[in-house]
Amino acid sequence: MTFDTLIEKLSIEHNIELLSCKDTTDLQDVSFIDCRHQPGQIETLYFGYDKQLENLHSLPHNCILSKINESLMEKGKNMALVPEEDLIGVFNDAKMLIKANSGRGIFEELTAVAEKTRSIEAVIDAASIRLENALIFCDRNFKIIASSATYPVTDSVWLDNAKHGYCSYEFINGVRELKPVKNASLTTASIDVTCSLSPYRKLSSKVFHNQTQVGFILMLEGEKQISPFHSDMLSVISHVISYAIAFYLPNLFENKSPYHEVLFDMLIGAPSKEISPRLKELSFPAEMLVLFIRSTRYLGSSYLKDTISKLLTESIPGTHMTYIDKGIAAVIPCNDDPQKVTGLEDLSKSWHLRIGISNPFRNIEYFSSYYMQAHSALELGQKLNSGQLVCHYCNYQIFDLFSETKHPEALGRFCHPALTVLRQNDQENNSELYKTLCVFIENSCSIKLTAESLFIHRNSLAYRLNRIVELCHLDFADTNTLFLLRLSFLIDRYNGLNTFTEWE
Repeated sequence: MTFDTLIEKLSIEHNIELLSCKDTTDLQDVSFIDCRHQPGQIETLYFGYDKQLENLHSLPHNCILSKINESLMEKGKNMALVPEEDLIGVFNDAKMLIKANSGRGIFEELTAVAEKTRSIEAVIDAASIRLENALIFCDRNFKIIASSATYPVTDSVWLDNAKHGYCSYEFINGVRELKPVKNASLTTASIDVTCSLSPYRKLSSKVFHNQTQVGFILMLEGEKQISPFHSDMLSVISHVISYAIAFYLPNLFENKSPYHEVLFDMLIGAPSKEISPRLKELSFPAEMLVLFIRSTRYLGSSYLKDTISKLLTESIPGTHMTYIDKGIAAVIPCNDDPQKVTGLEDLSKSWHLRIGISNPFRNIEYFSSYYMQAHSALELGQKLNSGQLVCHYCNYQIFDLFSETKHPEALGRFCHPALTVLRQNDQENNSELYKTLCVFIENSCSIKLTAESLFIHRNSLAYRLNRIVELCHLDFADTNTLFLLRLSFLIDRYNGLNTFTEWE
């Protein structure tokens, strides 16, 4: 609501004299003038008495005053006068009008965004623009549903949470112990949840669906300092989110199975003393694999949950899953040959998926460790063999070991010197001795298998091997030499120097 419109509405009930109106900025808040007021806040309407003006160097941009000296009149300001006895009444009515107008305006604006996009992410980003601060929307388990892009999160703690898509169990417990959180009412009223771990102030408002809390909105103070306007508007935004869920995303918070909940809690670090009793009530296969599944294309945030999860449970009975790291973490029964999991190749090709598969295991309490195997298999498979959609951890285990070193870029110094000699020779003579030795080592020094893999005659292979021995002084009968050569080729593969080998 602009200053002139507000004065017009207030004049219906109050005696107001408009002195000047030079600006049509939309007013968002009201406040009394004191020593802490910020003259640069052009969206705030200030009220004051003549005694409060004596020590001011400059009047606020928008003000309604009880008295004023002509010497204090400033050009380019929005100013009005009211009788001294009416100041409090005008203040209260102005606050009510501005709050009602702002709330109604932002509610209508954001519900229109929800109707047009059917996207929580779009609503959160549009809301952040109105508040001029970053916003995050989480479910009750502190799993991040959406965060603003126009005003990105800069708080280091929440930036890390947003990167993973969820909060750790330890972090969640810490937040729940905050006094404002413990004492919060079951309403959308915003509360200050600033903590000592971060210098950024934060406001939070609960979100409800079907009269049950399903999550919360968090606003992180940035360049725009938190004001009463933010507190009021965060509650309005909470209602918008509830509206969007009810009308456009009713399945966003469907009831999750006990399997989903316990698997997710294990992944975020819940202690075993809490997990073990819950596991006793559930049934898992005698031998299992963990799958980690991500889409190779962006097909919407609900694609994995609404489509792929159903296909997976239909094709592999006994599957249990949860959602984390922008993907599906699933436990499936292990058949006789873990390298041949029925239907996953077809599923990955038909539905644009990349799948990491852990080694087999028997105790579900180790689920988190085997999830990390599946996650690493997917990530390393994408890095080292982008065309492979289904990646088994056993084929990438050594590369996972390499990634755990403090300085993986220095792994090259552990390579056998023969590889450097052969690369240099190949470059100078346009030969393929490096590749020949690599394939020979991979095929357990079999002349027959190596010749077939390279599509060359045995005599040609024998010539190449003799040339390699001559250049590098290798002894293929020495098991230590063979081990170092194999390890060296794997290091080269990890460093991107050996790109011709198929690893699966």
